[in-house]
Amino acid sequence: MWSAMIAAPRLRVASGGNRFFSLTVQGTVLGVIDRFPLLLGTDVFDERQKREVLSELFDYRPHLMASAALLLVIVQVFLAGARLEAAISGLLVVVGTLLRTLVGRRYQTDEAFGDAGKCARAFAVTCVGVALFWGVTGAILYRAADDNMRIVVLAIGCVFVQAVTLRTYMAPGPTMAQVAILIAFHAAAIVYDGLYALIPVCILYTLFQGMCILALGRVRIRQMRAERETLRLLDELQRTNTELTRANLRLADSALSDPLTGVGNRRRFDEALATMAAAAVRQDRPLSLLLIDVDHFKSFNDEHGHVAGDEALRRVAARLRSIAAGPDHVVARFGGEEFAVLLAGVDAAAARGIADTILVSIGDHGAERPLTVSVGVATARGPDGTAALVGEADRALYAAKRAGRNRVLSHSDFADLQQAPDSLSA
Repeated sequence: MWSAMIAAPRLRVASGGNRFFSLTVQGTVLGVIDRFPLLLGTDVFDERQKREVLSELFDYRPHLMASAALLLVIVQVFLAGARLEAAISGLLVVVGTLLRTLVGRRYQTDEAFGDAGKCARAFAVTCVGVALFWGVTGAILYRAADDNMRIVVLAIGCVFVQAVTLRTYMAPGPTMAQVAILIAFHAAAIVYDGLYALIPVCILYTLFQGMCILALGRVRIRQMRAERETLRLLDELQRTNTELTRANLRLADSALSDPLTGVGNRRRFDEALATMAAAAVRQDRPLSLLLIDVDHFKSFNDEHGHVAGDEALRRVAARLRSIAAGPDHVVARFGGEEFAVLLAGVDAAAARGIADTILVSIGDHGAERPLTVSVGVATARGPDGTAALVGEADRALYAAKRAGRNRVLSHSDFADLQQAPDSLSA
């Protein structure tokens, strides 16, 4: 009875100790898995960055170069007399290289197997398989080689470990598995020779590679986060610049538009005249100008009010825009009730036809409040003509008003332009 009472607490203590040990081991394993996942940055990177990382991991060309170096050692071992070991090692290297190459090619041709998680698992399996092939190969070569070649085998093994660490650190779990497998097989071969003192060196080397993997991964994550932030800022800057450009265009458009009628203002007319006149001289093309004045507009305002007068000006501007709608045509409010229409590449006859169309369109007597207009037409070609274009069109307009209004007159329709006044009030 006493023995049972004494044994029970011991059993509970033992059970508690085992549970504590189990929890400690479980926590350690989970911590290691958390620090060495299959792929870094899955919760941080965008799709482009994930594909960039996966493309680096699945690139099999460095593996081909490493395999070529290992085959050189195999040839030396074969020539030294260990033909069976060399043949087995060569077969393992070829199988591992084919596996790595096929998986890499599959990634390139099959849209990366689908999602990043599937890619990471495929890469992990490939890494473990290739590491086993390489590890067994290294151990066989070490056992079969002479003392000088053993140093070469160990050196190549260290280079492989270092290359794996530097190339695939973005997949910490598979990379650490490769490192541990490669070092373990080489360590087993070394221990077989009785060099037990090198076991701590192998352990420290493995831990060092693990620290390098984690450090490189942290640096790469910071780099890619900075890259994402830079791209975000560039996108934001581009959007801001686009909005600013649109705002500037709207501002420029409002600065060159007449607020009442929506057509160009006098500033717009002056700029367009200078540009179109220079182009007409350079291209040896005609440039025509129509000056349109609303007849008896002051009387119209006195009779119907300024609101009706504003609406009448808007209606006239809309008719002018619909008639002179070509890409080389500019409609502007010249001042008051006067409008101007610039017609690039239009000769005198065609300009007269457009003016007649305007006269008929605006003089529609079926309207509730009919209006009429007088139109002066001038056409120029060459630098001297374009310089006098506005004056000639203004004198033609005066002549049309003097002749009774509601008509079109061009610069060539009357003989004595020099004696006509330069302007006439409405």
